[in-house]
Amino acid sequence: MKGAKGAAPAYGWVVTIVVWLTGISMPLNMLKVSILAPVIMEAFSVDTDAMSWVIATFYIMGMILALPGAVVVDRIGKKATFVLSLVCALIGGALGYIAQDIGLFIVSRIIEGIGFGLVTTAAVPAISAWFAPEHRGVPLGVWAINVTAAFLIGPNLFSQIYAATGSYHDVWALSFAFDAVVLVAVLALYREPAFTFDDHGQRVALADGSARASAPKKGVLKRVLTQPAVLLVAAIFFCEEVPFLGMSNFLTTYAAQETDLTLPVMSTIISVMAIVGCVVNPLSGMISDKIKSNKKLMVISCIGGTVYAWLVFQATTVQAFIPVILCNALAGGIIPTMVMASIPKVVKDPADIAGATAVVLFAQQLASFLGSRVLGLIVATYGSFAVAGQFFMAPIFALGLVILVLGWKKLP
Repeated sequence: MKGAKGAAPAYGWVVTIVVWLTGISMPLNMLKVSILAPVIMEAFSVDTDAMSWVIATFYIMGMILALPGAVVVDRIGKKATFVLSLVCALIGGALGYIAQDIGLFIVSRIIEGIGFGLVTTAAVPAISAWFAPEHRGVPLGVWAINVTAAFLIGPNLFSQIYAATGSYHDVWALSFAFDAVVLVAVLALYREPAFTFDDHGQRVALADGSARASAPKKGVLKRVLTQPAVLLVAAIFFCEEVPFLGMSNFLTTYAAQETDLTLPVMSTIISVMAIVGCVVNPLSGMISDKIKSNKKLMVISCIGGTVYAWLVFQATTVQAFIPVILCNALAGGIIPTMVMASIPKVVKDPADIAGATAVVLFAQQLASFLGSRVLGLIVATYGSFAVAGQFFMAPIFALGLVILVLGWKKLP
């Protein structure tokens, strides 16, 4: 039994929103420590170096769990993976709320980090299952704004809550409540489609419902690691995320040390970047669906990222940041969407989507872990953010473009 080409039930969007909310909860849990770091340091009497490792826990757990995450999704299924992620977030959040010493607080962050590390691996195949390949750009573009949306909401919200109450515990309580609501939504609303798509993009009903679609196959990581297109997508994403995430973490530091821009002004500029990114993510997915190409938009993103890295640490006024904001949107708004939309297209079997996502996620988390440290080391060595951006970060962005061109024929 077949449906119209590319047709997908409206319930696919319900699943997309539920998965998206799960994706927002994890970076919000990450951000609550980053935003309130000075408060946490004072509460537990720890220095900056110790706090940097507490913050890095999320990235480390994401990196450690990226590849095993594919096995978890393969064994227990996507819905159970989302539930496990949110349960970890709730347990970790509760421990962080009651922690009286830094040891238990770090344990809480490790448990929360487990949830963070599992979500994306399940998200891409969960959303992709509901949409034909030529119509996945927009829903995966919506998914791709999860981190951007968290950065748009979290810093201001958490800062205001702390300013109003004087206690970081209230931020933890709000995050716990949000995670609980999302868990209920997953349990009540998430489901697998009772169909798949054939090679022509037509819906084909499954005789045994979603059970057949979710049946595990052994050796998923071995299969995807032997597929060159998967490795190309991961390498391109790595080259874009190292400079992008590294520079993002140092924008306020650069503004404070090398410009006359105040913290509120720089925070507003960062918020504008996030808003523009939230628009560009789904818009790029819509365009890629129209032109039936992901790699063409990747080219634009790689070029925009290279220009962004060249300009960002030379901008010293609000006016100078206008082109920086535009290039930031091209770099941060397009690549995540195109990468996520490419994953279902480059695997040979839909059952390998989770494994391919895990490989790409590992590259992203490794980039997240290395980006700030590489940039910080360069600035410490040369004493200049501009040198770091122009002569180190920009070439890494450009390397992603080189890899993209070299692997052009293998990419969608």
